[in-house]
Amino acid sequence: MLVFMTVTMLLLAALPTTSIGRSLHRLLVEAPARWLNALSPGRVAFYAALGAAGLILFGLFELEGLRLFSLFTPELILWFGMFDVAVFLDVFILAAALGATARFRAMRAALVQKVSQVGASLRRRPAARPRAPKARPVRADKTGSAEPDPGWAVFA
Repeated sequence: MLVFMTVTMLLLAALPTTSIGRSLHRLLVEAPARWLNALSPGRVAFYAALGAAGLILFGLFELEGLRLFSLFTPELILWFGMFDVAVFLDVFILAAALGATARFRAMRAALVQKVSQVGASLRRRPAARPRAPKARPVRADKTGSAEPDPGWAVFA
């Protein structure tokens, strides 16, 4: 196997412009790069969780754990490929984020309402008392002489 890989790498490095070099480049470089580019974060998380489950089973049950893991892994990978669990993971994460946001908004609205109620109770003034309208003072008429004012006599 080592000889085959060494010959392939030498051909790829020595003959990059020939048809063999281009086809090897397409097969060994471009195709894996396209495949890795198509990986979504959900798929990476799924495969990481699958590897962690395998390690846990190996740690707990040793050889029997590996046998158990080898029994359910193919079906799990097929199921994942068929339903693309990444979409489900994204939906669950989105639902959790929206639920947390809604709870945060409700909590914030309740807090703002309580603060405004406390502020309103602290700012309350005593209730205004109903007041009777003030009567205007009535001026007493001067009862004086019937003669006109001497200042007006000049004009008369």
